[in-house]
Order: sequence, then structure tokens, then C-alpha cells
Amino acid sequence: MIENQHTSTTDNRVTKVEKPTGINLVINGQTFSAVLNDSQAAQALIDKLPYTITASQGAHDYCGVMEHLPYDQNDVQAGWFDGDLSFDISGDWFALFLRGANNDARYQEVNLGQLVNKEDIAKIAQLPATVDITIELAK
Repeated sequence: MIENQHTSTTDNRVTKVEKPTGINLVINGQTFSAVLNDSQAAQALIDKLPYTITASQGAHDYCGVMEHLPYDQNDVQAGWFDGDLSFDISGDWFALFLRGANNDARYQEVNLGQLVNKEDIAKIAQLPATVDITIELAK
């Protein structure tokens, strides 16, 4: 079991994941450790692994269109925190949030998991504007 790591100073969630799944994000030749939670959407993503998304860096994140993931409406939350991996239900977007934690209700996200090491947020933010993100099971 893991508990939320509070990767941002404004991160006040209480998240307990009974069965976390270790994954790697391979971005621009570098590997970053992360975990997926036990939500319906995260479990559907696990079934697709390895999975590659072409993502572009925006003001807050890297995001890219992905295949639709089924999700439980109870898992939809407003906004994100730095280090989150999310599925944006408004357009089947995958997002890896890097800066600007936000809890604005207009952002409807399903949290899939989070980076393991908060120090990786700054490293990832320095990568090129467009990258391929390959999500694979950790070995």
C-alpha cells in the first residue's frame, strides 16, 4: 500500500492505494519511476502497456491525446498536483503535471498515479517541447 506523497506544498489529498502498480515513464531516453493507482482508468491503462503517447509541454504539463479509458465518475476530481499522472475526461488527454498545482473545478481529471521521486519533476520539465512518453511496467 502507498499513501500520497504530497509532492506539492498545496497537496492536501489523502490518497491510499491498496495495490499500486510500479511503472516506468521513458521520456527522451531517460527513465522515471512512477506508480499507477487502483482506479478503473489506471487498471485499463495497465492492460494497454507498454503504451506510447506523443506529448507537448504546456504551461503546466506534458499532455497528449490517448485512447479513451473507462473511468468511475467518483474518481473525477477538480485539478491536479505536481507529479500527478492524469486522464482528462474532456478530450481523452493524458497529462503529466509539472508545475502549478490547481484545484479549479473546471478541470476534470481522473488521477492515474504519480511520480515516485518529486525531484524528477524539475528534470522532466527541462526536456524538449515535444516528446514521446512510453509507459511500461517496472521490472
